[in-house]
Amino acid sequence: MIKSNDASGPGSPEVPLLFIKAAKVLAFSIAFLPLLGCAIGTGILFAALVKATAYAPETEDSLFNYSMLGFAFIESFAFMLFGIAGLIYSF
Repeated sequence: MIKSNDASGPGSPEVPLLFIKAAKVLAFSIAFLPLLGCAIGTGILFAALVKATAYAPETEDSLFNYSMLGFAFIESFAFMLFGIAGLIYSF
């Protein structure tokens, strides 16, 4: 039974906090969605490296260096997503 001085009713200050937490969860899920693209991009990059190395084994060193540079760019985007998620969590 709900008493008249109970603070868990529809007008309580806890209800807006619940909506803020729900909005943060949705924001996290939207912010981490591009992480899937980073994983797919990494897979495509290394699949292309294996294919190119099989096609021209003599260029393996330069191909590996270029693929590591591409991997660094992909992962830097993934780490920026973690920074955005930290900003979302702080507010």
